[in-house]
Amino acid sequence: MAMLRPLLAFLCLALLASAAELTAEEEKQEMDLHLQEIFASFDANKDGLLDRAEIAKMSSDGEEHDGDEVNVAAELVGKYDTDKDGKLSKDEMTSFMEQQVKPKPHPFQGRTVAIVNDLTLSEQWYLYHKTRELKESIRQGTSLDRFRLRNAESAVYTIFMEDSTRTKESFRNAAEFHGMKVNVFDAKTSSFQKNETITDTIKMLCGYSTGQSLFVIRSKVEGVCRWLEESIGEYCRTRGYPRASFINAGDGRHEHPSQEFLDEFSFLEQKGWDTSSIHLVLLGDLFHGRTVHSKVDGLRIYRKVYVDLIAPAELALPKMYEDRMLAKGYVVRKFSSIDEYLEQDKVAKTWYFTRLQLERMGDKVLDKQLDLRSAVTFRQDMVPKIPPGTKFFHPLPRDARFPTLPFWLDNSELNGWDQQSQNGYFTRIVLLGMMGGQFGDDFVPDSQAVRKMPTSPELTSSPRLDPAKPPLDALDIGFQSALHAASDFIKEVEVDSKLGESSSEEVGLVPIQNGIIIKNVAAGQKIENVWEVMYMVRSILNLHDVGGQGVSHCQQFPGTASGFISVPDVDIDKWGRQPLKRLAAIAPGSILQVVKDGHLDTEFRLHVPPRVYNFKDIICKNEACVSHPKNLQHE
Repeated sequence: MAMLRPLLAFLCLALLASAAELTAEEEKQEMDLHLQEIFASFDANKDGLLDRAEIAKMSSDGEEHDGDEVNVAAELVGKYDTDKDGKLSKDEMTSFMEQQVKPKPHPFQGRTVAIVNDLTLSEQWYLYHKTRELKESIRQGTSLDRFRLRNAESAVYTIFMEDSTRTKESFRNAAEFHGMKVNVFDAKTSSFQKNETITDTIKMLCGYSTGQSLFVIRSKVEGVCRWLEESIGEYCRTRGYPRASFINAGDGRHEHPSQEFLDEFSFLEQKGWDTSSIHLVLLGDLFHGRTVHSKVDGLRIYRKVYVDLIAPAELALPKMYEDRMLAKGYVVRKFSSIDEYLEQDKVAKTWYFTRLQLERMGDKVLDKQLDLRSAVTFRQDMVPKIPPGTKFFHPLPRDARFPTLPFWLDNSELNGWDQQSQNGYFTRIVLLGMMGGQFGDDFVPDSQAVRKMPTSPELTSSPRLDPAKPPLDALDIGFQSALHAASDFIKEVEVDSKLGESSSEEVGLVPIQNGIIIKNVAAGQKIENVWEVMYMVRSILNLHDVGGQGVSHCQQFPGTASGFISVPDVDIDKWGRQPLKRLAAIAPGSILQVVKDGHLDTEFRLHVPPRVYNFKDIICKNEACVSHPKNLQHE
């Protein structure tokens, strides 16, 4: 596309500039006139066709053309020469120009950032790159107009159902930087106090602006932004409103993506934008610290990641996050205290402290609070053991009574948290600008293009779903299509030539001729839990046919087991995405085998679906989740 830009400049810049103001008929007339002028000027043979030499001359704006223009001509002819005569007719040139004039969807506007991975790696890198440009422009004292949205009809609502100072004020000031309408929503005096659902509240607020609405939400309830993205996205479409954006400013113990973005930007500054590797210490309350949980995904911008975890057992990082780090190839080490950590030689230069949230834990932990605080509090006698160039970071606030990051460090070279805090303002200016449509026209989603940036990481990303397409759950698709459509949570595995008699025999079941087998149900759990999950699978999927089920011990983990369900004569061809999604949600990690004529036909491994909703018979057991019945959401 870059090679075609000189040609675009000649062909249709004026048309591109005016296209938004023209009706379809006027646009067609304008294009016809433009093409007549082009053919009159460059159709040397007067045959109503443009060959490569004529296109190359046109691409060079009538001057002597070089190799690049020849390549441009070859690229254009190769793509739009439908009759393969080596030339372009007026109709073929019309197709080219229509493709250029056709408006392209903005890559970020109307998007939601509920978790770090809602931005691909290349999109995260774009955010950091733009923030770096903004800070450099501020340092040089040049105009900041190119960074400002300047849309008085766009509205930003800060909805904080938990107290906050830095996150709330940095977002508010970032919105004012853009000249947007800023609405500070007071949850304590709002309709929430009248038991209104947050969904109803957001629907109301979306109608109070003629422009796009962006919501910055902090809540004790987990998953709010994803919930609203689903329900309000459809609402905006049906009402004709601009698609609303939702930015997670912290939800319970789940994630805090905007904090992670400012943290990673701060680490990049400290490292001189070297992304080859990072060696990072995470210490403090790793159990409750959602800023730490978000780092599992945020640290992927580095090729190699070494993480040292410092926390007593009571405050340790939840195993699920540690497992995810290991699955991503991170090197993880664990220590119970700073003293233990400093006894070894490989000390990191990047330290990330977190506040101890002991009030969220029981009395037994409170009885040990002095020992717990001591284990993760930095002391003056530790300074000589810290390598030169080390920086300490902290999401703040510090507990003034028991600061694990003592105040005597404030004026030391170890202080990286003051700059980190200010970076929250800059990164949130860019984040709001991306979601509001100011930044993104120069975004290159191709990871190969991103790799060309100096010191950029090796970036890979999965293609994003097109928000304009209907959800897959709404499609009427057969078995094969359903399995392909469900590739976001179902992966086909290589079929073993054997049917798996060993598994059947181990639990006393007879092999079946036709039907399905579900293996590894609730693998690694206690026996009573495995039986409970198997009965739930049969009940919810209505698998009340004859068949059998059993439990076998896991040899790798004594005291645990896995389940095995065998259901003959089930016609899997009639299954769509919904039952597959239900099965994956209830029994992630299980294996679905399809048996035909006594042979194993296909085999699939099930993973947790990215979104689970509208299943009346599946209730989230996490009371902090927005979908739990106690939180009164009905959509």
